[in-house]
Amino acid sequence: MTTVEIKDLINHTRFNTKDGNIFLTLLYFPLGVVFFLFRGTFALALVILAQVLPNSPPVNSFLNNLACLCFGITVSVENQKRKENVEVFVSNSLSLFDHIAVSKAIGTILPLNKTPIKNVPALGMYDLGSLSNPDNFKKNLEKYTKDKKTPVFVCPEEIPTNGTALLKFNAQYFKFFQKVQPLCITIKRPVFDTAISTLGSTYMNDILFFMFSPFTNYKIKFLPSLERKSLSEDEFADVVRQNIATELKVEATPFSSADVNEWLKRQIAEKQRRNQQRVHFQYASGRPANMELNRMASQVKEVFPHIPVSAIYNDLVITRSIDTTITNILEGRVRYVPEAMPTSTVVSIAEQSSSSPMKIGANTTGVLSPSQLNLAASSFGKTASERARSFQERKEQLIAAARRRYIKKHLLDIPI
Repeated sequence: MTTVEIKDLINHTRFNTKDGNIFLTLLYFPLGVVFFLFRGTFALALVILAQVLPNSPPVNSFLNNLACLCFGITVSVENQKRKENVEVFVSNSLSLFDHIAVSKAIGTILPLNKTPIKNVPALGMYDLGSLSNPDNFKKNLEKYTKDKKTPVFVCPEEIPTNGTALLKFNAQYFKFFQKVQPLCITIKRPVFDTAISTLGSTYMNDILFFMFSPFTNYKIKFLPSLERKSLSEDEFADVVRQNIATELKVEATPFSSADVNEWLKRQIAEKQRRNQQRVHFQYASGRPANMELNRMASQVKEVFPHIPVSAIYNDLVITRSIDTTITNILEGRVRYVPEAMPTSTVVSIAEQSSSSPMKIGANTTGVLSPSQLNLAASSFGKTASERARSFQERKEQLIAAARRRYIKKHLLDIPI
């Protein structure tokens, strides 16, 4: 039974906070920016040259070396003499640039897994199709390997992990091969030991840290080649995986790339939900994210005392407008559960037709509760312009009522 969980296969933070690494990173930051700008210039040249240069082994090798310079990739091979003349190399997956490191170690290769720089012929990248259509995939693969005589490189895990354990290999790859040579890849970054990838990070995030770091060292070790013989594709895939796991001294887990992708989706969705909840309850908890929104929410609350302030605040986060939020409430776009009104809460509404100004402190008539405030139109407008005018009048009446309540509440000596 596996002791490794999916969460153990993914880094949750980019930086190692132990042993003063954060302090060292801050000291390194100016130099890291210089590295980033320097490598960015070469990365631009790489993109241009990869589009205009012809596809040939010398060009592939030159551009691969340029890619290593752009992304700060160094490669060390532990036992180069054990490299055999095989058509297929199989390894664990640790990063989006595994194929670049392997290509630097053994020469031009054809990576079968999807990469951020796929479909760039000058880099030797081709999209052979989907494994869901094995006949077409095999046809394209045979055509390419026959014409180019280029070895194939595949990471059957299909997605990178942090190297804590191995995922289940996709056995569909192994139906096309009779003999493979396994490779073991480990990655190390000096001093800071920043994670290659993290939960929720994008390809671009990871690439930026490749360019920012002093360098990223890939250590590659060749294992003895393995033949399929009478094994099924599932059995052959498992044999290859166990050999790599044993050499790396890690566990071979029952999890597949689909399991990890599903877990990642749940984690990202949960993180988004928590962030939304934090925004939803920031106002209610007395810690509004924005004092201006706090003030606006109070004004809208004066108009609609029965609506929870959190619901008002949430809409203001989006609209940033009192009028728009009031419109959303009137048109039913804001969802909420009405708050129970205390018996002491009443609204003093002045006569709408009053033509003389009134001072605060004067007696008022027409005391209504918010639920009794009826601003419905006397008749439904026959035309769109009539309905729009009626709606605008009712909205102005609501705002006027809120203004009167606000003036009275704060004992302001100004005309209502």
